[in-house]
This record gives sequence, structure tokens and C-alpha cells, in this order.
Amino acid sequence: MKFSSVLSTVALLFISKSLAITWEEADAKAREWCADLTNEEKISIITGRENMTGVCVGSIDPIERKGFKGLCLQDGPAGVRFGKGTATSWQASINSAATFDRTLLRKVGEAQGNEFYQRGINFALAPSVGIQRAPASGRIWESYGEDPFYVGECGTEVVKGIQSQGVIATSKHFVGNDQENNRGASTSNIPEQALWEVYLAPFYRLVNDAETNAIMSSYNAVNGTYTSENKRLLTDILKDKMGFQGMVMSDWWGLYRIDSFGAGLDMNMPGGKYWGPDYVGDSFWGEHIQEYIDQGIFTQERLDDAALRVIRALFKAGQMENFPEVNLYVDTLTEENIALNRKVGADSNVLLKNDESVLPIKGVKKIAVIGKDSMPANFCEDMRCADGTLALGWGSGTTDFKYVIDPLSAITERAKKDNIEVVSSGEDNSEAGAEVAKDADLAIVFVQADSGEEYITVEGNAGDRLNLDLWHGGNELIDAVASVNKNTIVVIHAPGPVNVPFLDKVKGVVFAGMPGQESGHAIADVLFGDVNPSGHLPYTWAPREDYPTDVKYEPEYPDGGEKMTVYDYNEGLFVGYRWFDKQGIEPTFAFGYGLSYTTFEYSNLEAVMEEDGLHVTLTVTNTGDVAGAAVPMIFLSFPDIVKDYPSRLFKGFDKVMLEAGESKQVNIIVDNHDLSYYDVDAEKFVKPEEGEYTVFAGSNARDLPLKTTVLANGECNSDEEVSGNVENDEDSVDEVDAETENAEDSADEVDSEVDAENAEDSVDETALKKRAYKLY
Repeated sequence: MKFSSVLSTVALLFISKSLAITWEEADAKAREWCADLTNEEKISIITGRENMTGVCVGSIDPIERKGFKGLCLQDGPAGVRFGKGTATSWQASINSAATFDRTLLRKVGEAQGNEFYQRGINFALAPSVGIQRAPASGRIWESYGEDPFYVGECGTEVVKGIQSQGVIATSKHFVGNDQENNRGASTSNIPEQALWEVYLAPFYRLVNDAETNAIMSSYNAVNGTYTSENKRLLTDILKDKMGFQGMVMSDWWGLYRIDSFGAGLDMNMPGGKYWGPDYVGDSFWGEHIQEYIDQGIFTQERLDDAALRVIRALFKAGQMENFPEVNLYVDTLTEENIALNRKVGADSNVLLKNDESVLPIKGVKKIAVIGKDSMPANFCEDMRCADGTLALGWGSGTTDFKYVIDPLSAITERAKKDNIEVVSSGEDNSEAGAEVAKDADLAIVFVQADSGEEYITVEGNAGDRLNLDLWHGGNELIDAVASVNKNTIVVIHAPGPVNVPFLDKVKGVVFAGMPGQESGHAIADVLFGDVNPSGHLPYTWAPREDYPTDVKYEPEYPDGGEKMTVYDYNEGLFVGYRWFDKQGIEPTFAFGYGLSYTTFEYSNLEAVMEEDGLHVTLTVTNTGDVAGAAVPMIFLSFPDIVKDYPSRLFKGFDKVMLEAGESKQVNIIVDNHDLSYYDVDAEKFVKPEEGEYTVFAGSNARDLPLKTTVLANGECNSDEEVSGNVENDEDSVDEVDAETENAEDSADEVDSEVDAENAEDSVDETALKKRAYKLY
């Protein structure tokens, strides 16, 4: 079956479960429903029960007289947690991001939402839209990278997909939980402009574009006040200034005092003061809320509003009637879900190096597959071990796998079609690996590094990685194999950047990330050329010391206390590629970097300022010999009147499938909000009315061969096309040449093209091109 046909089937299966209603309509229904609630009932609606000892990770009591069945909340961003192998174990969010494909992101959200819906789960605890500040941070694989615009775009598609299925998407973690060490006893000290333009930015998109029904607060403090108790963040900014109409829940045991209720938190999850069965029914909230109301500390209106917000979100989602009963063990491992995971896994592979067109595999008789990461995975609780191939990181963001397709099995199966012999060494043993590799035509070394959530320590890593080195002697294994086989390829499974001292010693490098259950099939599809790689890095890859910030490894402090690890966000706006541009540092691989088995050329850049934003057009041509997908990217330099600002900001992209020799025009709109900056003095976003924007276009943050300018007032200057380097204020940004590769165009079971008709099923093109946001 062609993959485009598979996706069409998926689109037909995951139709909206209810007709969407507006927030105003949901509010009217919720007010009527809540009118006769007692305070005791309102408190039960907002205080978790069972303290995570029940079937669901979070639960709310039923109210029988109202016909209210109660609520089930369940992790997470990679699919349904604790499903005992009955649900799809999806790829990590960072892999979804690496596709740079809005259609696939929407379809993943739809498929995941459908799996939650069939189980009677009201709230999916996803997506995560944190920012990747430091590459060693433990949970970077649960979100979408370093750029706030792009993180918001990814999160928007996933939220829309989940909520189209009648399930509430819980966008998290609000805000500044960007590292794991002492997350519940830390403060993220964020400058005001960076708070608005970097860390709040994805949530703004999810509130205003995706209409997310729920948001989860974070464990940490922001500027000294814990987010769950931070009235400025939860009430003044999120609810009042952003206009959020949904409800805000705590992270699990992420509120530390009853003060959180007065600050604007609407639901206490999972209800107890601390972890464990001893705290079932022992809450900071519960009956204490009524006591505080009686004492005049809290108002009746605050309780009314919290309960109303929960019920309003349920009406908005269409859940107040005919919602399925809770059953976490409905089997949803369908052919469509398996195919979609394989498709996203393949499209998220990032080809980092391909000297002498060593890939795709062709004209060889014997392949050596080396490394324990190529072998079947050991399934341990919450993936608290790294034993065998790495499909996801550890913690609450992982799933219960029924299976993982290991690379060795998939490569062996695929090689039979071409009568290629496969030999292997399934241990991280340099001597054994070299012995197997020396007589092979091609050697593929699988290596890994892992990370996760701070409540689990794996091989000395308490969530955050201790370093960026490969685990289990990966560098030594690669060196040994490369020394005996000139055609060595490295495949890396990891949450993010790793050190690559071997880069000049091998011919090919593929970054596979954390692809989920179809991992082996996904990498085999790319290695053999059945899928032309089209993944791009959603972050900057560099040595650890080149980044502007890092995680800390301080002793553990009590959660919610006065003693905090201090994370100063001194880099301000200059996160990721913005920092590297400012400092003139050449990264190992730029934001957006990713090679293909073909080559692309960009031309005919034009930009016109219109009432709804900046309209950009350019032409993309496939200049190679095989079909492939290009990702044209748009970066903007703001007018000079905006001081102390990044030299360029990522503001637009598309993904375009092109046959060999084919050209297509791409149209991208940068809306008025993304043409604005946060004016700290005015306390609002401002779109410059003077000066000119410079528009850059190309394939990644360091390969931008096209440039034009447009006046902020709407008048247009003549465009200019530049080759080679792009001037970056004082610094020069080197163009990275894409490698050329010829490959036979295979349209096997998994097809890399997503047809336009499929895109129509998942992405509202008009909404993408005509968004006009308020400037708050």
C-alpha cells in the first residue's frame, strides 16, 4: 500500500467526535450546569482523588445526582501511558518536530487523540512546549526544539489534532521548566522580554490559535515565585492578558501550599500533598478551601470560577454527553497507527553526513550491523534502563511498549530483497565489532545516549544528562569499526545533540532520535533508499561549551521550599541559533540542517507587506535525480529601531515534495504577531512602523542564499539574490552545501510523499495563511 493511501485512510478514521462550539457557547452551557452545585461538589471537581493510586494517573470524583461520571487524566506526549501494551508507542515529540511537516504533526495528534478517546480518557497530558535551552536537559525529547515560533507551530497542530477527537489537550509545562535538576526547588529567573517572546510564545499560539482547553503549570518557580502560586503568570498573564478560557491544573504534586488556589490554579493533581498512598484524601486543597473561604482569605467567586473553568472546558470538548467509559486496555494498535508511526519515524531521520554517496545502500554484498543499540530493547518500567535499541526516553512521557522493531531485524529483513548478507555484533564491544566489520562492504554502527525525568536515575543521570558523550563506549566502538572499514555509517539514537569526535572518520551519519515502536523499520526505510530522508534538526548542534547556558547538578532541595537552585536566563532572547549568530560561533550542525538523497535550489524570493502580515513567495527546484521533500525556511531581520535584538529570527516554513527536476512556488505568510516584538516599557507587543525587514530564505539557519527587504510601512524594495554567504550583521554565516545523492526512487509500502489531498484532511490551509492575531 502506498503511504499516501494509508494516510488517507487515517484521515477518514479520525473524524471529529463532535461539532465544535465556541467558548461563549460552552460558557453559557457551563454556567447553567454549575448553577445548582454545592461548594462541596465544586471542590470535588477541582481536587484530585486517589492520589494516582487508581486506574488513571489523575482522577476527579463523579457527582451522581448530576450524571457527572468524573474525569480521567492520563499521560502523555508519546501516547497513552500504562496501557499494558494495547496502545501505540509513538515517536518522541522531538522526532515529530524533525519532520517539519504540519500535516504529519496534525495526523499524529488526531491518531493519539483517538486512542485516548476510545479509552474514555478526558484529558491527554500533552503536548509539552518547553524550550530547549541546554542540550543536556532531560526532557528535551518531549518537546519540539529551541525556537519558540517553531515549538508553537508544532504544538498547535498536535493540540488541534487531539482536540478534534473530543479529548482535551493539556499543554505543558507553564512555564520555564527547561531542566530537571531540582525542578521542584528551582527558580527560572527570566528577563521580561525573553519571558514573553521565548517562553510564553508557544502558549500564546496554543491559546489563541489551537484553543487548547487545558494548561498544566510547572514545578519550578519563575523569578522567585513557584508557578503554581504565581498569580501574575496564571491570572494576570495567562487568563487576563492572553484571554485563556480553559482551566489550569498543577503538575503532579507540583503545588506546595493552599496559596496556589488563590493564585489562579483551577485543579489540584493528583490531589494528595505528596506522593504515595498515605496521602490519599490528604490534600492542600479539599475541605481546606471552604475553611479559607469562611475565613475571608479566598472568595466564593474564586471557587465558582475554578469549577466553571473545568466544566466549560468539558463542554467545549463535547464531553458532557456520551463520552466513553474508562477502559485503559482497549486495543488500538491498528495497522494505520503502526504505518503512521513508521512514516513519521522515517521522515524524522536527519541525514547529517553522506560522503561519497555512501547512502542509500546499493551495490554491496555484505553489511555488518554493530552495537547493542541495534538489538531488541529490554522493557523496564517507565523505560528506566538503556538496554538494547533506544525508542523513547524515561519518565512519565514514555509508554508501555508491546514491541519495538529493532534495527538488526529490520535491516536483515530488508536486505533479503537485494540478496545482501547481514552479519552482526550485538554488543558494545570494540574488538568484536571490528572483527565483524573488517570483511563487510559496509558497516553500520548503532550508538545511543539517553535522558528523562528527574524522579528516575539511569546510569548516574538523574533526568538531565551528565554530559553529551555517547553511552556504553560508543565513541570507542565507532573508532574501532571505522579503522577497519572505510565505509562506516553511524546511526545515533538520542534525545538531542551528542559529541561527535568521530565525524571525520566515518562516511555517513544518521540521527534517528527516539522513533518509537517502529524504530527499526523507519531506519531501514531510509538506509535502503525506500524513503528519501527529509528530516531537519529543530535545534542547533554544537559542543556543550558553545551554548549560552547549561543545566546544574546541585544537591537535592525539598520541593516547594525557600532553598532553590537558581537558573539565570542571562542569554535572554538569544536562545539556540540566535546565540550562535550573535557570537559568530560556527555550530557542528545548524538549526534546520538535514541532507537528502537529492539536492534543491531556491530562487525568485519576493516579499510583500499586506494588512494581515508579510506574504513571502519563493521557488524551490529539485535539481537532483530522485524525488524528495524540501523544507524552505524563512528568517527575518527586524528594523533597526528594534534594539538589542537577534540578527535573524525563524518565522516561516513549508514542506514541499518534488519529483526530480520539478519546481514549485511556495507561499508563506508571517502574521502580524510574528512581525512584532515585546516592548517592555509599553508592556505589549508592537509592530514596527518604520524601517525595513530583511527576509532571508534557504534550507537552514546557516544556508540562506536568498535575501530581500520590505519596508515596515508596506512599501516594497527590489529584491536581491545572494550566493554563498549571508551577512549576519558583524558576523559571516557560512553556507553549508547539501550533499548530492542518486538513488532509485522506491515507492514501496511506505511512500515519502504526503499528497495535497491528505494535507487538506489535516491542515486548514486558510487558517495557516490568514491568521491575524491581536497584539496584547
